[in-house]
Amino acid sequence: MTKKVENTEVEKKERTAQGAAQAAAQEESAKEQTEQKGRKKRTRGKVRQLEEQIAKLEAEKAALAEKYLRLAAEFDNFKKLAAREIENRIRAANEELIVDLLPVLDNLERTLDNIPDKKEFKPLKEGIELVYKEFKKVLSKYGLEEIESVGKEFDYDLHEAIMMVEDKEKPSNTVVQEHQKGYKLNGKVIRHAKVVVNK
Repeated sequence: MTKKVENTEVEKKERTAQGAAQAAAQEESAKEQTEQKGRKKRTRGKVRQLEEQIAKLEAEKAALAEKYLRLAAEFDNFKKLAAREIENRIRAANEELIVDLLPVLDNLERTLDNIPDKKEFKPLKEGIELVYKEFKKVLSKYGLEEIESVGKEFDYDLHEAIMMVEDKEKPSNTVVQEHQKGYKLNGKVIRHAKVVVNK
């Protein structure tokens, strides 16, 4: 009987030990599950934090890209404006120089008109004519062109009337004489032709 009691006690102890081991295992399992939940929660928090950082960086990137495009467009506009400004200054400088050279052109024309048609003056006339033609060629290269006047209808935009005459054989409001040639530079009138107009 003692053996039975001993066996029962051993069995009880064994059961208690098994129960304790099971309880410890369950506790360990519950602890591990809690830690896993905590790790998952921390991981979700880190993922959310990283997603927020990514969204913030993408917004910054978009803002910088827009700023870059705006600056590139402004710089392009500035370049075009600067190029136009340089072109306008060159055109204005050319215009000023050519206007200053027009009296020289007039004097060459007058000289040619006043050289006698005598044999001894022929080489002189040919030389001045050559200079005159070359001079006109250079000026026309930069956009200078003569305004045609005689026989044309009087135009306030092109002509300046210095006298009126009455000639019944010619149409009214027609230029009959030119006292000073007019010129355009690249389509812009830089000197009006001084003319005599028929009434």
